[in-house]
Amino acid sequence: MEKECPVAKIIDILSKKWNLLIIRQLNGSDNTKKRFNELIKEINGISSRTLSKRLKELEKAKIINKTKFSEIPPRVEYSLTDSGKHLIRCFKSLNGWAKKYSC
Repeated sequence: MEKECPVAKIIDILSKKWNLLIIRQLNGSDNTKKRFNELIKEINGISSRTLSKRLKELEKAKIINKTKFSEIPPRVEYSLTDSGKHLIRCFKSLNGWAKKYSC
């Protein structure tokens, strides 16, 4: 059985509609943590169902953290993992490459 290429796997995750926008919204200068409704408001056009599905996918891929608080009413926050923060640095490098080679 052939092992899946890790580059192909991450490209598959990132190429899904909304995932890059979600990651961008969670990339803040102050270790941004966002609640579900904040993300809905900030990402125009995404449905609650789709956002929920994408957040689960990104959490499974260890790109984002989901933190649940034992409060009433319940509170959940999403943030980038260290892996997600490193991915942002990769995007910045890729952006520099694209500018240099006029892509």
